Amino acid sequence: MEDRMIAAVFHGVKEGVKVEEVPVPRVTKPDDVLLEVKAGGLCGTDPAILEGRHPASVPVILGHEYAGVVIDVGEAVKGVKPGDHVVIDPNIKCGKCYYCRNGKQNLCENMTTLGIFIDGGFTKYNVAPESAVYRIPEDMDWKDAALVEPVSCVVNGVRRARIKPGDNVVIIGAGPIGLIWTALAKRAGAGRVIVSETMQKRQKAAEKLGADIVIDPTLEDPIARVKELTNGRGANVAVEVVGRIVTAQQAVEMLAYGGRAVLFGTCPKDARVPINPYDIMRHEKEIVGSFIANFTFTPAIQIMYSKLVPSDVLFTHEFKVEGIHKAFQTHKAGESIKVLITP
Repeated sequence: MEDRMIAAVFHGVKEGVKVEEVPVPRVTKPDDVLLEVKAGGLCGTDPAILEGRHPASVPVILGHEYAGVVIDVGEAVKGVKPGDHVVIDPNIKCGKCYYCRNGKQNLCENMTTLGIFIDGGFTKYNVAPESAVYRIPEDMDWKDAALVEPVSCVVNGVRRARIKPGDNVVIIGAGPIGLIWTALAKRAGAGRVIVSETMQKRQKAAEKLGADIVIDPTLEDPIARVKELTNGRGANVAVEVVGRIVTAQQAVEMLAYGGRAVLFGTCPKDARVPINPYDIMRHEKEIVGSFIANFTFTPAIQIMYSKLVPSDVLFTHEFKVEGIHKAFQTHKAGESIKVLITP
């Protein structure tokens, strides 16, 4: 195995991301797993890091949605072996805090993340702890494997949404996450999936993934339209995946009596959304948060292996690590739905 590799390294907001040659990592700890990366997805968090909207270590190799083949393992590793195909859960939990010990590992007080605070997958080789490594079938497509991490997050959200057969479900935003929500909401039994999205290519993708009705919020009021489509009642479940005050407020205000709003998008920490406490009390409405995956990697692997979320609809562009700057430009310009990165 070579000693050097090409990587996309973040050097801070001022210097940005650089393509540079770095040493190949080695197994140094008993629970280390060294893998050869085969594919990874560009996440909305990655440009947020570049723009200073999300914290990250400096320097750090970016990429937290990735999969590959195990090359070497530490002496304590029992669950995987060289040659195994794997995906990575980038969010490393302590397993010891109150939340880890009470079924809420996604709220771990001591969490760190591969590709953000520890070197990640936009390179050829990566080391991850065994706890972050999940085996996948050897005949699973690498594009499908690269979507397991975001799908695992949405699976957690779908569980928290508690979608019932026949529900009217609204997805606000049809970026990659919103599109995954669209596909899985339909699979969860939604009677009708309504998607609110401004970009035409994403509107068409939503239709391919199961949206029954697509609303363009620049042309019509999404709240009024949802009420019109549901005989004045509103949505049983409304999912906000944009991360804006206005769309979070829309999700709450378009709910039917007994409806549930799932806040999935990342709003700024200081954002505040006005609500009507009487309306929520009197009509038993719920506002639910959902954050990353929570014991949902195993079902996400099965979902992608069964191709319930078509990766060819989401991945519209592909770049080598050397083309990371073009990948970010393509994302920022809105030319892509999701970008695949390969070594």
